[in-house]
Amino acid sequence: MTLVELAQLLQVSPATISRALNRPEMVSARTRERVLKAVRDHSYRPNGIARSLRKGETQTVGLVVSDLQNPFYSGIVKAIEHTLSAHDYSCIVCDASESQGKEQRALKLLGELKVSGIIHGFSGSGSDELERLGLDGIPIVEIDRASGMPGTDTVLLDNVLGARSAVDHLLELGHTRVGMISGPPRLTTGSGRLEGYLRALRQAGIEPSDELIAYGDFREASGRNAARKLLATRSPPTAMFVANNEMAAGALAELQDAGLELPADMSLISFDDVRWARYVTPPLTVVAQPLREMGEAAARLLLERLAGRTDPTRRVFQPELVIRQSTAPPRRVGIPA
Repeated sequence: MTLVELAQLLQVSPATISRALNRPEMVSARTRERVLKAVRDHSYRPNGIARSLRKGETQTVGLVVSDLQNPFYSGIVKAIEHTLSAHDYSCIVCDASESQGKEQRALKLLGELKVSGIIHGFSGSGSDELERLGLDGIPIVEIDRASGMPGTDTVLLDNVLGARSAVDHLLELGHTRVGMISGPPRLTTGSGRLEGYLRALRQAGIEPSDELIAYGDFREASGRNAARKLLATRSPPTAMFVANNEMAAGALAELQDAGLELPADMSLISFDDVRWARYVTPPLTVVAQPLREMGEAAARLLLERLAGRTDPTRRVFQPELVIRQSTAPPRRVGIPA
């Protein structure tokens, strides 16, 4: 039943019903009782979309994440949703699946839905492409990755520091041939973690070797393929640093298929402290990110924008190296046949 139909049934105006539901002090107690009884009897539900369009405020926030299957983004989304719901905002979550095309379609849809704001996990579209999506006037906070689009707030991790701490740990254990499975350099997480790896090696007096760097797309299958490439080199690495948890899962599968044991045959460090990393055998040494704090920060920055702040703000969080049992000094030379 629509608002108009309910008003005709009660022989009152639609405005009277609206006041009875939202501003009860403006109608008599008898009128309010009649309206509430009719609402219950006929299962009337207010049209939230129409009401939002009239008010020019939807009280919804769009979340575009790069890969919802990745537990990293699940943790981010949970923290954002919890913070926004405390301020009466609902969330619409879109999964870009590391696809620039899906990313652009999701952002265009959110613009058409007139969301109050957007929190965006960048998937690689050009800043010019993003600026053509009709998002003018919608506050945007970018999390985890920065697109370079002007006027946006950003919540990032110090990826260079995280990668350096991981590689420094492997070097301190005595590894000199450290392989890296990198994400796409076009993404700030990919370029930053690669830069940290290169800096750590050069600081230790080791010239990086192109054959010890393999590239993936931050998804599991690419991690397996990259690990296979590193193992096939003439002198394989004794340790690997993997730039995210999904690629680390693929690398682990490839190492198991090759009959290699951690850390006797290979030391392994993954970016991201997802839950499964603690329970595999052996538990993985990881570079942990403060997911809850980053998600809450993104939500708060968006709320500040909605409250009138205009200056772009950048928040950079610090990573933590969590040492477990997947890293140790090199104990065996070469790869078993």
